[in-house]
Parts: sequence; structure tokens; C-alpha cells
Amino acid sequence: MRHSLSLLLVGLLGSASSIADTGSQLLATGGITGVDGSAGGGITPWAVMAGYASQEEIQGAASLQHISAGDYQINTLGAAVTFYDRVELSLQRQSLEIGSGVVGNTFSALTSGAIQTAPGTDIEQDIVGLKVKLFGDAVFSPSPWLPQVAAGLQYRKNHDFDQSLAISDGSVPLPNTGVPMLLGATEDSGTDLYLSATKLWLGGAWGNNLLANVTARMTKANTLGLLGFESATEDSYQLQWEGSLAVLPSPNTAIGFEWRTQPDNLTGLGEADTIKDIFVAYFPDKHWSLTAAYTDLGKLPFDDDPTGFYLSLTVNL
Repeated sequence: MRHSLSLLLVGLLGSASSIADTGSQLLATGGITGVDGSAGGGITPWAVMAGYASQEEIQGAASLQHISAGDYQINTLGAAVTFYDRVELSLQRQSLEIGSGVVGNTFSALTSGAIQTAPGTDIEQDIVGLKVKLFGDAVFSPSPWLPQVAAGLQYRKNHDFDQSLAISDGSVPLPNTGVPMLLGATEDSGTDLYLSATKLWLGGAWGNNLLANVTARMTKANTLGLLGFESATEDSYQLQWEGSLAVLPSPNTAIGFEWRTQPDNLTGLGEADTIKDIFVAYFPDKHWSLTAAYTDLGKLPFDDDPTGFYLSLTVNL
């Protein structure tokens, strides 16, 4: 699955770059590529499509993201292709690096102190996304209040749900049990369904462009799916809300904030909270953009305040 996904990603980008150049839409209106691989903000998808393709164009985008929050590091890479400003297909790989202190503390809590040290570990997840523009235009529409609306899905597959963890002496005390299972997750995959509405008002904030987005998501994921899906006590879809608000003080700069609520399927160590960030995005031209943010990941095991810096690079092909 991992190798096939990489080949598919490269193939999609190659075909897209041979068809379109940098697209025909206004600078910055394609947003950036978020941590889940869809176009929009850093932590939530918008109704816009990746890149700047018009209704006659196909365009691809590639991206890298890094979040550093103490004992937790999230690295992602992926690509997206937009067909005729109507359909976006995306592929994303996420990797969560967990420090040895967190893994050792987790074993200690689950074994009443019998095991206290363990090396760090990684959790990898792939996300396949599909987004379809339903109606409206984020910039130009008959009514100043009519947004662009899109529906999407994100299929998530956690590859380390049941990968055994070795402790410091090399032994495996709990075979076929990964971090998500240790914390109480019961499934290794899930599909999110979402509906996004995005609007950009030209000159809407004291002469500066103003962007707003609201996303409603149905999900069973625990901490973006990196900690698995569902639990023994909660296996149903839950409605979560996400939003973005940004001001563009110049045509190539956006400053704003985002939030993303999460279901709280896991109790105890796996308890989740709202993800938030404050960001600055720079769009020097239509070929690429760079975003820096200060991010609060909500809550993670043994860290009630996992905050740190988020960097994202998006390249339009």
C-alpha cells in the first residue's frame, strides 16, 4: 500500500504538470495544502481547489508540512490534483514521531510501573482525499454573501495500529499491539465526510481582503486518526466544527487563525481537545507559498498543552 501510494502520487503530479502551468485564478485564492492533504488552511480544508486551475485547466500541487510540539513531531508530505476547478484528488502521508519519555510513561501507566522505559516510536498514516465543488465562487458570486461550497471525504489508514512496541531490552511485552490500541482505539481506518463553505471579500476589512471558512466534519478519528479510530464505548460518527478567518494586508500575504474540534472517543491518556493555530502565509507568486504558524494540538498523552511551530511549503506544478 505504501509503495503503491507513492507511485500513484508521482504519476498524478506528472500528468497534471504536463497539462497546466500555474493556473488562471487570483493569487492566494487556492489557499495552501493542509496537514490532511486538502487545499485550504493548515489544519482544516476549505471549499477551494488546490492550485489556481480554471474551468478549462488541470493543475497539481505538492506539499511538505512539519509540526514540532515537544515530544511530538508530525511530518507530512503529499500531492493534490485539481480537475477543471471542480474536483480535487489528494494523497497525503502523515508521520507522528513520539519521544521515548512518552512511550515509557505509557507502558508504566498500563503496567502499574512494571515497565518504565522504552524507545521512541513512529505512527504512520495515509490519507486519500476527494473534494467536489458543489456551487458558488469564493471570490466572484452574484451575492456578496454567497460562498463557494464543496463536499469532501478523507479515507484514513493507520499503518501502526497493531505494530508491536519493543521496550528498552528489546523484548515485546504486548505483541501485535500498537500505540493506538494501547490507548483504547478499536479500528485502524476510517472515512471522514465534510462540507466546507469559503468566502473571500475583496477589500472587506478596512480595504484589505477578508477570508472566512466554516467546515462541518463527520468523523470517528482519534487525534486526526494518528491514534486510531473509535473505541469500545464510542463507535459512531460525531459532528465536529472547523473554521478559519484571515485578513490579507497585501495580495501575497495572509494572517489569521484556525480551529478544529475533535471527538473525544478515548478517555484517559487518549483524551483529545480542539486544535488551534495562528498563521502567516506568504504567496510570492502562483508557483509556491510558505506558511508559518504557532499551533496548539489540543491534548496528547502526557502532554495537556502540546504547542509548537508549524511550517508548510506548497508548490503548484
